[in-house]
Amino acid sequence: MMHRGFRDVVPARGSTATAGLLVACLAAAWLAGAVRAAERGFVQDERSYAVFDALFLQRDNAAIERPLVVDTAAGDATLISAGDPASTVGTGARLFYGNYGAEDLGWEAGYLGVWNMRSDRRATSPTDSLVAGSVVFGEQTGLIGSDARTTDSASINSVELNLVWHRYDGGFNRRSGRPAQRCDGYDGGLIDWIGGFRWVNLEDAAVLSVTPTAATQASTYSARTSSNLFAGQVGVRGRMAFERWAVEGFTKIGIAGTVLSQSQSLYDTFAPTSPLRLPQSGSDAGMGMIADMNLSAIYRIDDVWGLRVGYNLMWITGVALAPDQWNFSTSQAAGVGSAVAGTGSMFLSGGSLGLEARW
Repeated sequence: MMHRGFRDVVPARGSTATAGLLVACLAAAWLAGAVRAAERGFVQDERSYAVFDALFLQRDNAAIERPLVVDTAAGDATLISAGDPASTVGTGARLFYGNYGAEDLGWEAGYLGVWNMRSDRRATSPTDSLVAGSVVFGEQTGLIGSDARTTDSASINSVELNLVWHRYDGGFNRRSGRPAQRCDGYDGGLIDWIGGFRWVNLEDAAVLSVTPTAATQASTYSARTSSNLFAGQVGVRGRMAFERWAVEGFTKIGIAGTVLSQSQSLYDTFAPTSPLRLPQSGSDAGMGMIADMNLSAIYRIDDVWGLRVGYNLMWITGVALAPDQWNFSTSQAAGVGSAVAGTGSMFLSGGSLGLEARW
């Protein structure tokens, strides 16, 4: 059986160029590991690591709770509210590369992306009794009809660069110098203290549409946001190995300064050239937080390679969510619709499946 040390996690990208770079890096890792294994046998405390995880995450928005579509024929009953739409599972990737350095003070760089997180909610009525936001707003914007729908699509991209303080337990009693294992099958473990910088970008786009019975095109209210978080983060990662199996987990948290922006526009199918409000946009700055957790089990194929399966949690606060930007006021005063609502948060959870190399 081959035994090996333990270590980190890694981000990924979503383009042809990135895929080629990933293949080249993993091939280099395999060659380096094979050469070292041939020259001096198995080495437990590997100094370099590369990890690729495919992510399958579902989001849960903490948006401002309010009615989005009401039915005037049912006493203004709310048919769609801000908290109703549930997203489908978005796919993504996480890729990390790191090196522990000569004195157990090393570095790592990583990328995480989650794309195409979509949500959709629809309501219908036999009469033109559905309105967006409120009766007055719906009537003045053409957002009144028999078929109403809200859609939302979001994506996340994150890059981080960390210093890593590495501590390794070789699985034996170092004080006595005896190579006896601490327990049956235990091959050693590590703990890494992490500190560094992280950037996260959240792009979110939402459309609220209502189609009147007599119209061939829907009236729409569209909003788009961009949230950039710049954080200093700290974290810890631990790993334990048992013959061919290993267990690894990490948690990281960062306090961020945020730069937020939003843009929105109305389209009235009854008055396409004279909507209630012209397109608006705005920007703002604030504070937010980024928290990230993972727990993975690893099956080690050989001295270099391992298969990974895990569960992930991620929480981002202080962001501008697209549905929060809808302003159902009928005022045409300057600046209405240009403010940025930046108190939203997004929680993501789901599984991961990947590959790692350590050498």
